[in-house]
Amino acid sequence: MLKADRLLGLALAVMLVTALSVSACAPQQPVQQSELRIGYIATQSCLPYLVIQEKGLDKKYGIHLMGTQYPSGEALNSDLASGKIDAGITGTVSVINAAETGLIPDTMIPVAACNFVDQDNPYMAILASNSINSWQDLKGKPIATNAFFSPTTAAIKGRMQIEGVTDYKLVIMSLANMGLAVAGETISAAALVEPYLTQSLMRKDGKLLGWVGGGPPFEKMEVTMLVFNSSYYRANPKAAKAFMGAFLDALEIIHKEPGEARLMLGRKLNLSGDVTQKMWMIAFSPDGRNDASILESMQIVMINAGMLKALIPANKLYDETLLNEVLSERK
Repeated sequence: MLKADRLLGLALAVMLVTALSVSACAPQQPVQQSELRIGYIATQSCLPYLVIQEKGLDKKYGIHLMGTQYPSGEALNSDLASGKIDAGITGTVSVINAAETGLIPDTMIPVAACNFVDQDNPYMAILASNSINSWQDLKGKPIATNAFFSPTTAAIKGRMQIEGVTDYKLVIMSLANMGLAVAGETISAAALVEPYLTQSLMRKDGKLLGWVGGGPPFEKMEVTMLVFNSSYYRANPKAAKAFMGAFLDALEIIHKEPGEARLMLGRKLNLSGDVTQKMWMIAFSPDGRNDASILESMQIVMINAGMLKALIPANKLYDETLLNEVLSERK
């Protein structure tokens, strides 16, 4: 009887080892994929999205990303509000406008900050044609911006007010075409962001008249936010949380590897080596947290420029519930 028990025990042990071996050799099941349609603008602001793809963070977190490029935050927000896309990295000025028109939080939910501008990290400037030598020379002249409710428009209006210039004309134009239009003097000036600004200066399309993001009226500025379509956010909490994790990983990589992040941006946006090396880099948020004081100062500029009726409390502009949850789990 004792011998039989030993044989049975040995047989069970062999079966267990075999089962474990088979389990170890079996391919791991892939992380279940959640689809997410994301909008972005082909400026430095889209860098976290590029890092997510380049580093495979979408696969790591089980997200199948489908990206759509937009010419401005205003255009992106329109599709985001209508549900054509699920999330986007979009301009904060257009987010403030969306809050004023009642789209936040019922239709759109801003959940995290993406990047910031200050005097050490300038990002947006006025490129003027060679015939323009001062701000006063822009009286009555056409100035290009990429959308009516955008950081560039707010910057133009704010700076023109400071300089005492009122009779100018705003012309809507894609960022990629502004420099050549200035060079051909189709327009007298343009509000350009990086990398288009450095690209135009290196081509000698025009001259740098002054910084307006990293200089007055926006010495400090929160440029873009991560925003979800409200219906998607509420119906897909796991997918939203997964993307937030990937987004924060991307921000961390940008901070740890700034040189590689710069090169990645150059590759993905098809920039020349010189533009890639010489462009000013925007400051990316280390943890996705918004800055209420900067958002308030931006609104004051917008109110003075006639782009906003009244201050909106910062806690009405964004919801950091998901961000706080993901950050707490990363400690």
